Amino acid sequence: MDIFNARLADVILSEKYFVGFKETFKAMRKETAKLVIIAGDTNVAMKADIEKKAKSKKIEALVFAGTMKELGRACGKSFKVSCMAITDPEAAGIICALVDGC
Repeated sequence: MDIFNARLADVILSEKYFVGFKETFKAMRKETAKLVIIAGDTNVAMKADIEKKAKSKKIEALVFAGTMKELGRACGKSFKVSCMAITDPEAAGIICALVDGC
């Protein structure tokens, strides 16, 4: 998890990401999202919507092992984050490589 958080911190510094349900969907719709990360405790219906949209756009979707609060903290936010989209292909590839099955 520490390596994952370190890579995520690099993405945050690069500012090539969007947080939140609406912004993530917008990034997927515009096909700028290269990777979607969903907090583990996100509402089941919301999680299914995100995964379905990502699959239809052939975007990898990962479920973050932590909570929305922890994902928010990892993003440097003081609020809960249900999901985020990473738009940098290199960063998405690095994060994906850290997770089996990506």
